[in-house]
Amino acid sequence: MVRRKEKTELDQAEIKLESLIQKRDALNAEAAVFREERDLLNKQKKEIADQMRSLRAERDRLVDEMRAHRDQRNELQRKARELIELKRKVRGQLHGSISGEVDRLRKEVKGLEMRQQTMPLKLEEENALLDDLRDKLKELKSLEHLRSEQDKIGREVRDLDGSITDLFRAADKEHELVVKLSDEAKARHEKIVDLVKQIAGLTADADKKHEEFVKIRTRADEFHQKAMEMRERVLGIRNEQRSEIREARNLLRQQNLTVRKELLDDRKLDRAAEEALQLLLKKGRVEMKG
Repeated sequence: MVRRKEKTELDQAEIKLESLIQKRDALNAEAAVFREERDLLNKQKKEIADQMRSLRAERDRLVDEMRAHRDQRNELQRKARELIELKRKVRGQLHGSISGEVDRLRKEVKGLEMRQQTMPLKLEEENALLDDLRDKLKELKSLEHLRSEQDKIGREVRDLDGSITDLFRAADKEHELVVKLSDEAKARHEKIVDLVKQIAGLTADADKKHEEFVKIRTRADEFHQKAMEMRERVLGIRNEQRSEIREARNLLRQQNLTVRKELLDDRKLDRAAEEALQLLLKKGRVEMKG
């Protein structure tokens, strides 16, 4: 029956060292997986962030352009309202229809002239008729002048109507651009909000991966530290064994020299050999088998 050889302290230390190294390497490999996943998430986050910055710049440009058209629209509407107010004031200067009054006075003047020319009148009657005719001619002239001014004002009012229409038409076009640009800017903003949510999700996932990486890497470092301590122990045991072997060899060498010098007969040689054997047994370098 073969006797089972018991593991020495060195054997046990080397087995423990190998186990610690294997656990450390396994944890480092697991940590590397989480690190790669974290880095991939961060890369995706960076790409989305670049896209978001581009959209934000485009949105801001659209907003600036929209504001410029809005200001232009407001200015056109302001001018149109000013013209409307001016039109209201101008129309306030008109005092009803003058044409009817002018026609009436012309008929009366014509009638007075006809009466003067066709009817025999006394001097007093003719003078009174002429005075009345002069007054009506004077009033007619005044009304005709007033009608001329009224016609002029009417033309100005019509011109104002055209200008007001043109201003409102231009303002409407500006408003259409404002609405269009506002919708486009809003669409960009909604995309930005969606990207912000995506970045938040990726950040949370990356943080979890990083936490796992740090936790596993910390455990790997602990096993690495234990492995280095065990390595020092293995080296210490090996150095100790080497020292013991050197010491045993020196003792044997010295014993051989002593034997050669002092032991000349067989009995002394046997005793010296016995002492050497006992010394080796004491050091554990020789094993007695039954």
